[in-house]
Amino acid sequence: MWERKAVEPAPTTSYSSRRMVALILVTGLSLFNFGYNSANIGGVLLYLDSSQTACSQKAICLSSPLMKGVLVSSCLVGAVLGALFAGTLAAQQGPRTTLLMNNVFFIVGSISSALAPGILSLILSRCILGLGVGSASAITHVYIGEVVPAERRGEHGALLVVLGTGGILVANLVSWCMAEHWRWVFAFGAVPAMLQLLWGSVIMPESPHWKARLQPGRCLCRKCQDADSPECIANSEAPCFMESSGAWFNLLKSVRTGRAVPPLIIGGGLHVLAQATGINVVIYYGPKMLTLVGFASSTAVFVSTTISLFQMGSTILLARLVDRLGRKPMSFIGLSCMLVSLCGIAFSYLLPPSHRAASWLALISCFAFRVAFSVSLGPLPYIIAAEVFPEDIRAPGVSLCLAVKWVANFVVSLTWLPLAEAVSLAGTFALYGLMCALAICFLATYVPETSGKTLGQASRIAMTKMEDGASFGAHGARQVYRSCG
Repeated sequence: MWERKAVEPAPTTSYSSRRMVALILVTGLSLFNFGYNSANIGGVLLYLDSSQTACSQKAICLSSPLMKGVLVSSCLVGAVLGALFAGTLAAQQGPRTTLLMNNVFFIVGSISSALAPGILSLILSRCILGLGVGSASAITHVYIGEVVPAERRGEHGALLVVLGTGGILVANLVSWCMAEHWRWVFAFGAVPAMLQLLWGSVIMPESPHWKARLQPGRCLCRKCQDADSPECIANSEAPCFMESSGAWFNLLKSVRTGRAVPPLIIGGGLHVLAQATGINVVIYYGPKMLTLVGFASSTAVFVSTTISLFQMGSTILLARLVDRLGRKPMSFIGLSCMLVSLCGIAFSYLLPPSHRAASWLALISCFAFRVAFSVSLGPLPYIIAAEVFPEDIRAPGVSLCLAVKWVANFVVSLTWLPLAEAVSLAGTFALYGLMCALAICFLATYVPETSGKTLGQASRIAMTKMEDGASFGAHGARQVYRSCG
């Protein structure tokens, strides 16, 4: 194992540069593609739904809730596989190369979706897009977290999510403008992927953490920072060793020894709970939900677009505050507002659709829910998961967390319509509210505050916090047992 000399903590000033801004923008195109290709199905679904319209381009026309659910969830199946394989590829080839190669999935998937002659080919094309979506979600924050200094990591990570929200906004806007020409909505997804592939090849440096495993001694970042600057050296705290075994084998060894268990529970738990609150139901089926309380299809798409715009603004606010106030305070504020909003959505479906109050309550609650999510469980699970893993298992660990996230996303998206038919829409969103309350308890008990910490410090704090939380949970269980006994 190679040793690295101790360095002073990185200063908190004189870091911003035009090149770093450009780096954030080009890296964020991965999450823009993620947001766009995840959300564009919501507007398209209205024009493939035989119960809403006569179905444009009748070669593809959906008539059953199950088929709609399969089409929406097909992207998520690919996302699970993409997230799993991204960790191995990032460990072997580096996060930069992985992100650039990932654009092939977005380009091929977008074009094949636009040209799909039938429902089966469209589902397969959405699966290909899912490979890109899963890989982008798993590696983007890992990459940027290893390139920027600790005191700006939360801000830059949140700005990446702004671009992801921008992808959702553009997806709604394109769906609204294109109206029934849904094939162009899919085809547009290839444009930002081509842009990142060309632009990123020029300005994106490889992660200094990944390079440090190949060469000992000094920080190897280029272009975005001076290689000899204190920021660069202090932030690149990699242990400087190269394991001969594979990334997933290292992760498995760490799980057996218990070293990887706390970050997996923290990162995976946050991502699963974020999905369990029903956020992607509101995104994927947002226009559909609004039509159920009286909005016309075109109006529903326009409203979803407007909400996405406000969601971007709230994520920008988070980027300014997350390193100052901390990850956990922002999460508690957002989760509390989400809980109230879900109660409002549930109540709106108890009212008759013709009742004007139902439409306004649903609209305001959906707006508040998505804005609150964008300052809490939207960006923060990505940021925290990329911080709490030890250096040598970070890429496969984050990939596994994201794969679990996409499984949860798949389950929630696929079961929403059948669940709504079984227990009513009001009961479904009440259940999501219960999951939101559970997320508050999980955050308070197990999740550490990582703001301002180096990646090494954050992983050590996560281990300590999990041990404290486990002790607290065991003590509480004993108290309940004694009181019941």
